[in-house]
Amino acid sequence: MKPIILLAILTPLWLTPPAKAENITCPRQPLATNYCDNYISQSQNITLGQASDLIGRWLDAKQKIFAPPFDRSLLATITTGILYSDTVKGIENLRSTNSHYRYGVQKVESVERFAASGNKATIEVRVTEDATVYRDDKVETSSFNTRVVRYTLEYWDGIWKIADSQVMRY
Repeated sequence: MKPIILLAILTPLWLTPPAKAENITCPRQPLATNYCDNYISQSQNITLGQASDLIGRWLDAKQKIFAPPFDRSLLATITTGILYSDTVKGIENLRSTNSHYRYGVQKVESVERFAASGNKATIEVRVTEDATVYRDDKVETSSFNTRVVRYTLEYWDGIWKIADSQVMRY
């Protein structure tokens, strides 16, 4: 066993700062990459209240992310992983079709499920959302619905972010 691994095992997590991905050595990982596929920095568990607040911030941020000027820096502060990359693609599609979203009511009605372990968490919430898509400043589609959405959260670069979302049911 390598001494660095032994040190990591013997050092309590609360005494060590979150590691940076570029300082991690990953077994069976190509040397060309500077991160581990499954690595996310260590953290204390997120609470139910913190997870709910993050989802609320995401709903509020959608107003600025999916409408001009399409705030990518805001997107980067709240999301990571699949949700970030899919949203960037969505923004590019909206721009190329001269489209954008406007939101009315956006509300977390209830938390259906929540689980957290280390640097990952999952929260299922019942969300009501009023969304209208405009194309060339004319209404293209509109929806008002309540659905259960599962969000996958990850602790990344010292903050919790939403990594993925999936509509579970309407």
